[in-house]
Amino acid sequence: MCRPKEIDEKVVENIVLFGGDIDKERVVDFFFYFPSEHAATQVEVKLINLGFETNVYYFDPNEKWSLTANKKMQVSAERIYEASLWFGKIAEEQGGEYDGWGAPI
Repeated sequence: MCRPKEIDEKVVENIVLFGGDIDKERVVDFFFYFPSEHAATQVEVKLINLGFETNVYYFDPNEKWSLTANKKMQVSAERIYEASLWFGKIAEEQGGEYDGWGAPI
């Protein structure tokens, strides 16, 4: 399932509204959940190969494995949306879900 593009546009608008310069690179965090450690590490390997820093851990409140990935990059609604489409696809291939992104202002 893909998140609506409007959500990403609103986040980027808020970064600018609160003084962030989207022309500068910043660390962007991406969040995933998986039913097993194996599923999470399958996606982790793909992300590591693309230069992401990653962390896999068991997230007890929802009884799933969490994968966080981050990378320094420029933020634009279009770029994040395109990445989100791919993240959603690779997460679903492993029975998981992509849960969005965040970045400092």
